[in-house]
Amino acid sequence: MHLRRWPVFVLLVPAYTVLLFILGSLLLALISKEMILDSSLSIFASVEELLGDPEWWTFGGIVASISVAIQAVFLIPLFDRHPPRGERSRALVLSFIIGSFVAALLMVGMALSLAELVSLLSEERFSVDQMGEAYRILIGTLFFGGWAFWTLCLIVFVRDIWSDRILGRMVGALLAGTVLEVIVVLPIDIMVRKKTDCYCDTGTFFTLCIASAATLWLTGPGIAIALLSKKHRMWRRDHCLRCGYARGPSPGDVCPECGYLWKEGPDVKKRATDGI
Repeated sequence: MHLRRWPVFVLLVPAYTVLLFILGSLLLALISKEMILDSSLSIFASVEELLGDPEWWTFGGIVASISVAIQAVFLIPLFDRHPPRGERSRALVLSFIIGSFVAALLMVGMALSLAELVSLLSEERFSVDQMGEAYRILIGTLFFGGWAFWTLCLIVFVRDIWSDRILGRMVGALLAGTVLEVIVVLPIDIMVRKKTDCYCDTGTFFTLCIASAATLWLTGPGIAIALLSKKHRMWRRDHCLRCGYARGPSPGDVCPECGYLWKEGPDVKKRATDGI
């Protein structure tokens, strides 16, 4: 990072962390009028009480800071000016792991909501805090299995070398999945609220918390990708897609540095006829 950008970076990251914390608190307060976050914390009836509790500032501040750090790791590939020798950036593997983590959380949220729906139909009380050992093993298996499955799929099947396109599509798909999950869960959540006096340990409550956290987390990378993608497209237009050599006023048909064909776009895989 250029030295002149450090002051902006130092000021922007703490401000963004505080904004993320405040928005997260607001979303949690909107999900439930009364929420029990921990046995050591009080019951909050409004966002004002939530933000006024020093223990929540400690807990929420740590969570927001970790979230910003994970977002930074997720976006590392965007700061590679071009993939080395036309290969996919290795930093994308970390982005795949993080994106798959979010996808696995959404899978767990849907499973909890479906379990809540089954309990409503069978008129049995479902409680996340009182789940049996079999349920916990099943949820853990679903989470870690889904995390490994989606990570493997991204690593094996995603071949596009351009990080802004890969990350943009990943964020878009996760946001679409989050919106779809909320649409499916909301009718179940309405029925649950009508039949229970203790909403804080229901499956739909945790699902909405997961969906809200996922939406809030994905918004930051989505904005960053949208801002940087134009700059990346301009770079690809003026540089060799294989070695990064800058085009001159008369570039010819191939790159004079490595022999790669001049052509705009990430799908170029041909080489020059001389076999370089």
